[in-house]
Amino acid sequence: MGAREATGGDAACAFLVGEGAGAAAHVLGSGSHAEELLDVWRGPEQQFARQWEERFAQQRLVPALASAFERSLAESGLAASDLKRVAVDSGHRKVGSLFARAAGLRPDQLADDLSSSVGRAGAAHAGLLLAHLLDSAEPGDNLAVLSASDGASALVVRATEHISDHRPVHSVADWIQSKRADVAYEAYLKWREILPFEPPRRPDPPRPAAPPMRRSERWKYAFVGSRCRSCGAVNLPPQVVCVQCGAVDSMDDVPYADATARVATYTVDHLAYSLQPPVVAAVIDYDQGGRFACELADVDPKKVEIGQELEMTFRRLYTADGVRNYFWKARPRR
Repeated sequence: MGAREATGGDAACAFLVGEGAGAAAHVLGSGSHAEELLDVWRGPEQQFARQWEERFAQQRLVPALASAFERSLAESGLAASDLKRVAVDSGHRKVGSLFARAAGLRPDQLADDLSSSVGRAGAAHAGLLLAHLLDSAEPGDNLAVLSASDGASALVVRATEHISDHRPVHSVADWIQSKRADVAYEAYLKWREILPFEPPRRPDPPRPAAPPMRRSERWKYAFVGSRCRSCGAVNLPPQVVCVQCGAVDSMDDVPYADATARVATYTVDHLAYSLQPPVVAAVIDYDQGGRFACELADVDPKKVEIGQELEMTFRRLYTADGVRNYFWKARPRR
């Protein structure tokens, strides 16, 4: 295992950006610095990325960060001392502390870069750091996030008086606390298709086809069911004709991606093929109505029980002819 692989992490984040009152934070300024730098690279024939020697990157990235930081402060009309917290994203762990020292930041201003709890999540990491800062921000706090990768970028934001109205259901700290760390390295290598292994001794699944995926787009990606206006029955998947009363074209959309469900019954299958056997399949009942049969993810087969609270998660089901098929599974609520 190389250093980049050992310090890597998986994460994703999303922000709603717009204009008008009521926002959680306002962008005050930004800055960037382009730098032609041989830092991280991977050729099309290479399975793993390569990275240049640490000291060279530090000598080039720290000045680049300082340049982007100065531009963002000038645009925002602030000084470094006006910032409550500053988070630095870099593929080199020492770059953040070296930059903080060069920029004259106080130790209490430099935020945790999450490298020890998440690892570096690539393109998502700067956004993850911003989300982490906003989780604990108070109205009026000035925050900065910087990213160093073949150059540097900086963003300065100010939390508004509405920040508490936009707290997510789960903070970044909550997600970190609920993560699993029990996946064996051999399993990780199989999932990444780095370690060759014997395929299942059964016919390959059919390749997902584009037309039915297009026709069922709202069901497949948004996980939207339908509720009959005539009898109130929930149809999962959504139907044109109600399976309960037979009413035609009398349906309202019902979103289920964020719905809470509970295990109605389940089975543990040791024969079905899975990269992480055994397969745990369950019939689940939603608190808002409706029943659905699906696979459970992130679950210990020994701890599954009737009535267990679940939430939905979008996961890969299988790969056939090079096409990866994704759909919804349920997992224990976090």
